[in-house]
Amino acid sequence: MSIYDLSDPLLLQIFQYLDHRDVCLALRQTCQQWHRLSYDFTLWQRLRFSGFNQLRNEHFLPLLRYYGDSIQEIDISGCKGLDALGFHAISEHCKSLRKLDLSGTYIAGEAFLKICEECPKIKELNIFDCHFISYKVLSSIPTCLQGLRKLSMLNRLDPLQYVLNRSSVISVYQSLIKNCKELVELDCKASDFVEDDIFTDGIANLYTLNLSHCTGISDEGIQSIAVSCSALRHLNLSHTYISNRGMEVIARCCKRLTHLNVSDCRNVTDMGVCVVAHSCHELRHLDVHGESWMALRPHSTGNITDVALKVLASWCPNLEYLDTTGCWGVTDDGVRAITTACKNLRHLEVRGCLSISDQSLISLADNSRELRSLNISECVKVTSAGLNLLMTKCTKLKFLKAETCHYLANLRFSCQVQHSVGCSCSQLPAKDVHGSSFTGQIFPKTLERHFQCIDEASTSSKGFQAQCRPKLEKCRITPCVLSHLDLSFCSNVADDSIQQVASFCRQLKYLSLMGCYLVTDKGIGHIAKHCKVLEHLNLSCSRTQRSKLTDQTLSELAEACRALKHLNLYNGVCFSEKGIGQLMTRCWSLRELCLTTGTRTKLDAEVICRAIMAARGDCIGKIEAEMDCQQRWPSLPSSPRIATMERNILFKFPRKSNV
Repeated sequence: MSIYDLSDPLLLQIFQYLDHRDVCLALRQTCQQWHRLSYDFTLWQRLRFSGFNQLRNEHFLPLLRYYGDSIQEIDISGCKGLDALGFHAISEHCKSLRKLDLSGTYIAGEAFLKICEECPKIKELNIFDCHFISYKVLSSIPTCLQGLRKLSMLNRLDPLQYVLNRSSVISVYQSLIKNCKELVELDCKASDFVEDDIFTDGIANLYTLNLSHCTGISDEGIQSIAVSCSALRHLNLSHTYISNRGMEVIARCCKRLTHLNVSDCRNVTDMGVCVVAHSCHELRHLDVHGESWMALRPHSTGNITDVALKVLASWCPNLEYLDTTGCWGVTDDGVRAITTACKNLRHLEVRGCLSISDQSLISLADNSRELRSLNISECVKVTSAGLNLLMTKCTKLKFLKAETCHYLANLRFSCQVQHSVGCSCSQLPAKDVHGSSFTGQIFPKTLERHFQCIDEASTSSKGFQAQCRPKLEKCRITPCVLSHLDLSFCSNVADDSIQQVASFCRQLKYLSLMGCYLVTDKGIGHIAKHCKVLEHLNLSCSRTQRSKLTDQTLSELAEACRALKHLNLYNGVCFSEKGIGQLMTRCWSLRELCLTTGTRTKLDAEVICRAIMAARGDCIGKIEAEMDCQQRWPSLPSSPRIATMERNILFKFPRKSNV
């Protein structure tokens, strides 16, 4: 049976996973049956054009006129090509609209008011970053959209308008919050107008509240929110001035809180986290990370230590998500307490916690078998031994970031097997175990004995069948599910480690080896051979490093990695026009390519642009960085300057069929 033998209802269910550009450009050009199905009303109940800047009225209006009665969801966030005519068409044709996302568009107050009046069934509305909507128009939301359940508010007003009409603005927002009786989710992130006075009445049924980057909120406002919104489950207060006093109010009034984000709240310390942990026993998600490490501050940016983690472990056993990035006071003892008590831990970020070592990874490997995501970047004490053990036992891990871990030099992800009754580990032969993880540990020496055993048994086919087959059938094999691996600037990672990673992690979709200058064509060859579903590959390096990758890497990637979409080759000095051309002509799935052209490289900007255009047709080239480096001979102060112009160019290719 082929896909063409499927019934129409089944095909329509499959086609719903495609975006509308694929429906128009691909389905309609395949066959007559698919061309007919592409016009079915069920495929056009949701119009999703988020970030599609090329969307214009001439494309948008025919869809609304033809499918308007059946459209229930419209997402045109970031579509700056639409004007008043397109917005008025929404109110005219889409009377059954349930969800509308207008964030980042140029919609004006008049058009927005018309939509509110003509589409009263809207349940979810997003007007974030809509600068042309006046605050006066917002008063129509409670009266027109009485069934509104989710709202993302405006974030900015004209400063002069806000100063002159501050009391009017506050009264409008107070009325909005008070009269939206059905509201369960309110997003006010980065809103300039959000102050303590706005939440005096509150919303009784509010389930989720986002006040991140709302610097006008203080502990007094938190008290009003906590008292009037006692049903809160999700609360985001990141980058605000809340202190431990506000945390005490939250603990006293919102005992059923499950998600709390107080990242970069400099006045929140261990005391505030401990108070919340004592009262909110249902807490599953906690984010207390410090400032962004992009600031490169020489001191700790988080106030949380092992004291808070031990209290969390005692009172919140259902914790699934914990982020302590930049908290230098977090050590192996705190992580050990969390992993021992919280058996359902799925996501852990300890980036920049300088005291974290292999002891934390051992504790994770022994206790957190449900772990899905781990970030140990900048944990400089972590070594290969700890990571190898973690990868051996945490077989459900999908996301791993280990940037700048310089002691990761000998990655050897061990194989594991879970034995049934009557299966002896010392007698079990296993030969082809690459690309699989086994539950239950086999140590390397035992594994070597397995290799020897199967080699001896395979001298005759009868011996192999007699000794190996019955034992193999008693063991359950689980493939490695790791899909995202970041080893950026792990300076000691070389080809042997990459070979192990490629053989073990065959479901990788994202791999970053940025700054791993010891990796050569041989290592990337193993990646291309085993990681067939790889989509994002970063092989860039810094300007002070010299990459050892050549055109052989590009040839192997073009031949084997047919799913590759993004390739970063910044500061690669050994690539030539021939290698780039070969990549372009074979790897049709590629959407983005990052290259460095200039004196140090073999690539000339104009020549490589013409070669790429000849191979792929239309593309968009954007200069990300341009460096004019002038060097002077050290021995002769008056020597002439040598100008070396280098450009980092990002090429973007439109989606195109390779037929």
